[in-house]
Amino acid sequence: MPDPESDTVQLQFDKESLVKRSPEGSASEKYTAEPIIPGDQTGFSVEMKDNAIEVNNTLSKVVTTHGRTLDFGSRAHAEAYGSQLAAGDGSLRIQAAPANDSSNVDAYLLADHTPSITDPAETDGKTWTFDVGANLYGTLGEAILTSTPKPHALYYFVRQDLVLDDRELESRLALEIESGRPISVDHPDGEKWWIPDCIVRAKDGWDGCVLARYYCEIKTGNASFERSQGVVMEELAAQERVLKICVKIDDLPEQYSLRIQEVTPAE
Repeated sequence: MPDPESDTVQLQFDKESLVKRSPEGSASEKYTAEPIIPGDQTGFSVEMKDNAIEVNNTLSKVVTTHGRTLDFGSRAHAEAYGSQLAAGDGSLRIQAAPANDSSNVDAYLLADHTPSITDPAETDGKTWTFDVGANLYGTLGEAILTSTPKPHALYYFVRQDLVLDDRELESRLALEIESGRPISVDHPDGEKWWIPDCIVRAKDGWDGCVLARYYCEIKTGNASFERSQGVVMEELAAQERVLKICVKIDDLPEQYSLRIQEVTPAE
């Protein structure tokens, strides 16, 4: 948890009245990108393979609209598109085309999964057993943290972070959670992309003002944060609150644990 004495945006009270709030301005708007659409940029071509279409239902619609070969501005742009699709369905990955490849594409879009995700690993009568796989495993931690009727762990973090010593305000605290949109920044190594798992807005009541806003990346277990994600998170952290959240689910169904680290801007 952030240290209450650290250099973070805090609430200030005067005679039990709130006199300073976290800024409501969306400084991150200059980074926020629209959902990626193939063909909007060119320079890096990607061919979809059959196994990618099999594990991600959205791709069958993409083929109808754009064909099997998709154009992007860069590899990072293509990888962000794959992440965008994988957020709602089967996991995907970009693989560079071999140097001696006879095709004219720069890379291939492939399924990134184990076979037992789509077909049972074993069957026992009418019981089918499937492998969880990395993509589903990752969403478990996210679901535990954000999809409950009330995300108690996030409420606890926000109360500690904002140092809410006003009982009435604490009782009114409301958290709005929405899915993140693609965010891009320019970088010497090329454009970098990140899609936050969620954006959390802490509000003074559901119809009240925004007290703080957090852009969150949620990992389950020992999953690592990608370097390209870190670049964008550090850039965004100069303007917004950005959190890395690791959720441990080894002790389910009795307990789960989490660790929250605030991202600091790059020096």
